[in-house]
Amino acid sequence: MTCDELLRLVTEYAEGALPEEVCRELRAHLVGCPPCSGLQEDLAALARLCRECPPPPLPAALRRRLEARLEARDVGRPGDDG
Repeated sequence: MTCDELLRLVTEYAEGALPEEVCRELRAHLVGCPPCSGLQEDLAALARLCRECPPPPLPAALRRRLEARLEARDVGRPGDDG
């Protein structure tokens, strides 16, 4: 596997979406290629940070529009007492 091939596959690898044979090739490349290994480590750290951060607040205007659409969609459905 080349560095270019790894770059094209690294996201799918992180998501567990590659066949095991490709994962083995990718891991073998990472062991022998410090720049790619560093990139993979950086991407893994970034993914951890993203999971740990709270989601940004929904802007009030967008929240109101979404609530209005949901309410309009639910009006007239069976079981609606409103």
